[in-house]
Amino acid sequence: MTNVGELYVCKICGNTVEVVASGAGRLVCCGQEMELIGNVNDEDEQT
Repeated sequence: MTNVGELYVCKICGNTVEVVASGAGRLVCCGQEMELIGNVNDEDEQT
């Protein structure tokens, strides 16, 4: 399941995705599952 604010990257082409609506399933790009790299809310806490 994806949650609002999560950031994902494709390890093949480098596309990045920010989730704006949570839902079931997995994010896929270039035929493989994208990797969760963080959360936009984490960046807000650093400032």
